[in-house]
Amino acid sequence: MKRLSRNAARLFALFTGFIVLLGIGGASASSSYIVPNGLYDISNVPKGFFVNPDGTPNVKIVVGSFSSAQDVASAADIAAALGSILYKEEEAKDISVVLRKSGDISTVFQQVIYRYDYNTMTVDHNLPYNSGLVGWARSYDELPGDYWYNGADYTANYSTWMKSFSTSFSVKNGDSVNGNYLYGWNIAIRSLSLLPIDPADWNGVAPPKQADVEIPSRDMVVSVDYTLYNYTVETEKVIRDAYPEWGVPEKTAVANESRMGNMVDVLLDTGSNATVKNVVSPGVGAGDEFTLLGTKYLVFSVGHGSFTAGEVLGTGWFPQNKSAILGNSPWRITLIGADPLKETAIVTVVNTKTGELYGPLVLKLGEPANVVVNGDTIELQLKLEAISENLVLGKIAKISGYSNIKTYTSGSEIEYGDQKWLISVDSDGQYIKKISLTNEDELTGNPLDILGVYTVKYSFDMKSLNEKDVDFDINRDGNITDTSFVVAKATVTILQNSPVINETVVAVGDRIPGTDYVVAGVQGLKKVVIHTPTSPITILDTEVNFANPSSNYILVGSNKDNLLTSMIFGHYHLPVDFRVWFGDYPVLGYIPHCSLLGDRGVIVVAGSTPKATREAAVILMQYIAGLS
Repeated sequence: MKRLSRNAARLFALFTGFIVLLGIGGASASSSYIVPNGLYDISNVPKGFFVNPDGTPNVKIVVGSFSSAQDVASAADIAAALGSILYKEEEAKDISVVLRKSGDISTVFQQVIYRYDYNTMTVDHNLPYNSGLVGWARSYDELPGDYWYNGADYTANYSTWMKSFSTSFSVKNGDSVNGNYLYGWNIAIRSLSLLPIDPADWNGVAPPKQADVEIPSRDMVVSVDYTLYNYTVETEKVIRDAYPEWGVPEKTAVANESRMGNMVDVLLDTGSNATVKNVVSPGVGAGDEFTLLGTKYLVFSVGHGSFTAGEVLGTGWFPQNKSAILGNSPWRITLIGADPLKETAIVTVVNTKTGELYGPLVLKLGEPANVVVNGDTIELQLKLEAISENLVLGKIAKISGYSNIKTYTSGSEIEYGDQKWLISVDSDGQYIKKISLTNEDELTGNPLDILGVYTVKYSFDMKSLNEKDVDFDINRDGNITDTSFVVAKATVTILQNSPVINETVVAVGDRIPGTDYVVAGVQGLKKVVIHTPTSPITILDTEVNFANPSSNYILVGSNKDNLLTSMIFGHYHLPVDFRVWFGDYPVLGYIPHCSLLGDRGVIVVAGSTPKATREAAVILMQYIAGLS
């Protein structure tokens, strides 16, 4: 028989493939691979072929002794895909239920700054019961100007109140170092004033009906202490319940509870006799990631009274020839190419806000590259963290990004939102100990947002009551007339923006707090038990035990590369010249019960070239993923 020409062989392969796809040989539903005549399509392979009921693997992947590197990589990818289905679902036991209730907005500070009523007249102003109350105000215009709070009584005027107002408060767990949110804030407001919405409607005597709150420049300071301590607090624990029917009292004992936090936590726990035991961390050093008012930074170096850091944009994997945004930044990165051997990647970067294009840029593994520089500030720095080759996506690169990299020294400015703040740095050349921010801009509004965490609000309320309506001589002039008298109150309140979340953990048998319900059980909850293989899944064709096969088999590689594939094709009288019969198509076939291997199941993953075999492996991986 004459050898077929190359073109004739291709035409014959296409014709054979067409017949197979028509169904004569059991074609793939997706029409993306060849199923050799006499074998089944892999869509008939059950999940039990790959995994036992207990979640352990039920298959071995066989690589030929003469396989190419691509065949080995294909086998490794199939093994990785199997990991997604190696698990067992069990009825969950020892379940706890978290009950979560969103509470009210927490009030951090509240001060009535003006109060005009019966109490402030008779107590703060010592007005006599009779004649002193005759001049009780009947309208807003008659409200007196000396009922502002002076720190002790409601006897000041607006100017005195404004000069004497100040407050400070602390909050736990405001910032983090390397992901640990253990660093609280100290916030001080040194002064505060009111800006009436309608200045013509306010004469500076009584409180304005509507006004913005204004914190003048440099009158608000936020401090974060980055030294972390171990400390103890005294807590009272019940060691014996009370039994009143027998006259047995409750018995308690004082215990020392260990806690961790910065000086804010220690000071907030002083009521429990907090005692510092030792320093856990002296501060933030080079290489650490920390947050300042919620913004994450990476520290590059620490000086005396200064540090160099940049905002962390995030890290992502970027497939070749595809664009993606880096984290939540405006920077869109496209990976043009990557060379694992040279450890380099080529990218372009687009600022989605301005449309400006940067690059192409060559990134070297582990070496930071400054992409956009503006004066002393690096607006964008990229770092190639890793290069890999994904079977589905192709070459991929792991890239990290940082922005606004600059040196911060005491007295320099930092922007938070649209506000400017002056920074003060306490550092010793090795560690950042403390950072304080003071507002450079005036902060104005009602409500007035503070750092996205707190809100300052001003409110004014005035009510009137008619003597005849209550049949009472309100102003004590000896007569009950058809006259209304007013009371008024102005308040400054600092609120936490997000509501307090209260959580309670209950287990089966516990009573749900505040109700008569008991948790009787939990239905429909499964526990997933992951099974990691304890013996190799991938083996060589020479390692298969024909006498006592212990699993099903996935054969990777053509009959030229894999002895077991060659034996299977010979036993089932299948074509042995892949180039003639199958061309460059990927080949996949399923044998439910192979007599050569003790009736075990077999899947053939092959092709006339390693590239075609790799395509077949991708299709099998996708099928396995659909079983999970």
